[in-house]
Amino acid sequence: MSNSNQFDAIVIGSGLGGLTVAAILSKLNHKKVLILEQHYVVGGYTHEFARDSKFKWDVGLHYVGNMGKGDLGRKIFDYLTNGKLKWNKMPDPFEKFVYPDFTFEQSCQPTKFKAQIIEMFPQQQREIARYFEDINTVAKMDTIPQLLRRAIAFFHPRLRNIEKLTTQEYLDHNFQDPKLKALLASQWGTYGLPPAQSSFLIHAAVVFHFLTGGYYPVGGASSIATNILPLIEKNGGKVLTQKQVREIIVENGIAKGVKVQKAHQPHAAIKEYYAPLVISDAGAFNTYTKLIPKVKNAEAEGDFPSSTRQIRKYQELVAKYREEIERFPKGHSALTMFLGFKESPAKLGFKGENHWIYHSYDHNQAFQKQSTAPDKSIDCCYISFASLKDETQTTHTAQILLFVDYEFFSKWQEQNWRHREQEYYQLKEAIAQNILNFVESHYPGFKDLIEYYELATPLTFAHFDSSDRGAIYGIPYVPERMGQKWLRAKTPIKNLYLTGMDVFSLGIIGALFGGITTAGVINGKFGFYKIMSAIFKESARPDDRLKANLKDLNSPVLKT
Repeated sequence: MSNSNQFDAIVIGSGLGGLTVAAILSKLNHKKVLILEQHYVVGGYTHEFARDSKFKWDVGLHYVGNMGKGDLGRKIFDYLTNGKLKWNKMPDPFEKFVYPDFTFEQSCQPTKFKAQIIEMFPQQQREIARYFEDINTVAKMDTIPQLLRRAIAFFHPRLRNIEKLTTQEYLDHNFQDPKLKALLASQWGTYGLPPAQSSFLIHAAVVFHFLTGGYYPVGGASSIATNILPLIEKNGGKVLTQKQVREIIVENGIAKGVKVQKAHQPHAAIKEYYAPLVISDAGAFNTYTKLIPKVKNAEAEGDFPSSTRQIRKYQELVAKYREEIERFPKGHSALTMFLGFKESPAKLGFKGENHWIYHSYDHNQAFQKQSTAPDKSIDCCYISFASLKDETQTTHTAQILLFVDYEFFSKWQEQNWRHREQEYYQLKEAIAQNILNFVESHYPGFKDLIEYYELATPLTFAHFDSSDRGAIYGIPYVPERMGQKWLRAKTPIKNLYLTGMDVFSLGIIGALFGGITTAGVINGKFGFYKIMSAIFKESARPDDRLKANLKDLNSPVLKT
């Protein structure tokens, strides 16, 4: 076995969860880590792409909360990037929720946000105040061990069954006004499930996360990977792109390495890489159903010594998890329209805030109608203006996102992504015009600003990130998600771990903490506390790197 194929750890996928665990193992544990990415760009949903050598877009990071001075998220990113990643705060208000007969502007000041809602719905002041109390309590429950959750629920009787509630069930139980219920659920696209499907836990976590506003990385989403990778390379680690992991090598119930091919070339030669740690950021679905080798019969490997019983146990567990994952509800995919403008959208009054446009107050009905026939009806969408959030951008761009059913596009899934039937492209164009007309009806003059547009479908996401049915949030955060053993960082196979959103929660921060969680498990019983201690210790210490930046008013020292 050559040294070029041997590493201390192998990470499958370069999404934020994979980058985080790789960076921690490199910086804290001094390990040589190999990251294998099947796309030609590093970063997962934090990567960017460009067109016409002019316009560029992020594909998944639209805004992040918890990045202010002294915030935990900021300290973690400073640790992972040695303080080099900087953040711009979005304007106040940072969200606009547009409904048929009113527009609500969300302030980044929590007390003002709450007061604005009470001013609109004074007859439900007490219920609204209680809602914000619940958001605060439940958001914390989503990030702590189950035993502590039960303790909190014991002292808050109303929250004892909160893990089983959907967002809609909570809203229906506490409010009567359909406009108020719609307004409180306006950010449902941030976790990819309409109120009738989503767990109230994820709703509370997202609302709490953005109470103090949103932030965007200076230089765009790709600056995250750009600033994390040097940490990994410093210890001899590296990232290889266009490398698709076909199988995790498992011997006697122990993960030993991976088998890799050039991405999207099923006849390419197989190459093997080895490490005593294998970490998958490819998602629980892909890891259990595609990457872990299947054993037809537990007796098939009958040449094992006394460890046969233990090996059979892991095989049975993996088979059980695989079946449960395949039966579990599927996450939704999305349509994303990437826009390039002739001139600044500030011309129409946009300032960098997000816009959520809704045709009705019934999010569930709108989603159902739109997701199965986006060529006929557009009832809601989200608009993000990356170029107005990042002063380093030289051209103006935006994204329009809406959730759809993968099945609407599945008839073309087996066709080459570069050469699908003309019907597919005609359908894309019809949908694109529907989306633009929908936005134009709310913001006249919007279409006149557009120089370039391109529409990505669920097939696009499935191709580039190998996700199941293009589900951009992985395993959906429905109430049934809580307590699933196959979402734990540690798998039944020794030395094989999961990381990323499936391990912790959804979104950028969910993936970030998924990486920390996995690195913590690898570091032993008190590994999580060891990692957090290192993060807090570094944020409090003006080391040589930070001292060199003291003259810079934008120094990480002055922002932590």
